[in-house]
Amino acid sequence: MGFFDFSGGGNMGFGSVKNVKEFTNEDLFEKLSAVKVSFGTPIMGDVYGTPAVMYKNATPYYDIFVRVHKDKIIMGKIGTDGTSSTDTAMQMEAELIMGGKDDENSYADRAVDELLDVVKKLENGEYITITDQAMPADTATGEPISLFMEQKLFSLKPRFDVFDKEKNVVFHAEGDITSHSFTIQQDGREVLKLKRRIAKIMDEYVLVRNGETIAELKKKFRLVNPEVSGTINGAELRIAGDLMGIDYDIKIGGRTVAHVDQDKAHWSDCYRITIKDESVQDIVIALAVICDHVSDKDSTWRH
Repeated sequence: MGFFDFSGGGNMGFGSVKNVKEFTNEDLFEKLSAVKVSFGTPIMGDVYGTPAVMYKNATPYYDIFVRVHKDKIIMGKIGTDGTSSTDTAMQMEAELIMGGKDDENSYADRAVDELLDVVKKLENGEYITITDQAMPADTATGEPISLFMEQKLFSLKPRFDVFDKEKNVVFHAEGDITSHSFTIQQDGREVLKLKRRIAKIMDEYVLVRNGETIAELKKKFRLVNPEVSGTINGAELRIAGDLMGIDYDIKIGGRTVAHVDQDKAHWSDCYRITIKDESVQDIVIALAVICDHVSDKDSTWRH
């Protein structure tokens, strides 16, 4: 897609895909009716008189729609029938003014991203019956693990502690004075090293375990929100969601292994990390550190 990506996604609340299969709205309805998603069941409806496939009441404020528009398939969130346009506008205006999203806006935007992934797969001719987000909880490896990552202030070098609900430190991440290299430690032992490649137009990162590079990632500018993607042990690695607002999923091989958002119970920057696969905890922590850099939340990381 080039240097800039204007196709939506990234928790922006809209998306578009080239309609190479020349689907009609009726085709979309038939195909989407066979796919289980996390935010409802499709019906045929309309958006201001224009036919569209609708997911009604995805949240109390928003419906999700998808329809054919010229040579593209477009999708997004729109106020529900039971919510006045004034209320919906106020909801979205508050989001812009506050510079962040409430849970409802965030959920609606993630629903659009989920739908965007489905439509992309349909356009690629892939067979899909259920999305990752719609999978039952028992498909994850055990119960999700909740961890919290907090940056240590007043330090010459960037440092993060990752602790559990009982405030026990589980991981420690510490960078060098240039912030080009990080060590991820567990019980005082390095389990992973994070390196940032310099002299690149876009930031690039590598994860190293026992001297072997296991993952390579790079940042790409999008219309509103940057994207981080790459590979890990040969599998696709993608950060999907709102990096700037700290509300994103970490996906490996198309499977969501963790979700990161802000712990609003703390005044300082504190990230809540919900890990669905215990085997990739250290990788998730390293990726959260990368996303902190990309979102430019702390002056220590600024260029």
